[in-house]
Amino acid sequence: MKKAQKAQLSAGGLLLVVALVAAQLLLDIDLVGSESDSTSPTAVTTPAPSTRQPESTAPTRVSEDAIRHLIDNQISGEMVTLEAELVKLLPDDNDGSRHQRLLLALETGGTVLVAHNIDLAPRVPADEGDTIIVHGQYEWNDKGGVLHWTHHDPKEWREGGWIELDGERYE
Repeated sequence: MKKAQKAQLSAGGLLLVVALVAAQLLLDIDLVGSESDSTSPTAVTTPAPSTRQPESTAPTRVSEDAIRHLIDNQISGEMVTLEAELVKLLPDDNDGSRHQRLLLALETGGTVLVAHNIDLAPRVPADEGDTIIVHGQYEWNDKGGVLHWTHHDPKEWREGGWIELDGERYE
């Protein structure tokens, strides 16, 4: 009888550990209370999925360090905020969901493409030479990468992004 009870407790304990690890991975929860490494560049902290950014806020100023780290290490899937000059307005991508395409120059060299879904968010009235701030998900490629998910999440399942021009947010 005792062996059966121990087996049940062990299986229950294992399920609890699996559930906690899954919650940590899915919700980005720090279960062990570890300190983050302040020497490595990081993206902007991710708010809870139900948190919405206000339509318009004071401008956010951000360094290029976080995206440079992602580019140099070929990392994808991170939400970052980047302030950069718009060097080229590209034609819209009308395949599937429509995307406004903006090419940003990095001060450290190279460019990053912004793919802004204009089926879910307003078009950004930016011109070449404008400085914009973009908050979105970075995906690495050999041309410098793409920032997408620069709009709200209509299902509120995840953090949304935005583009800011002259203090106005487009999300």
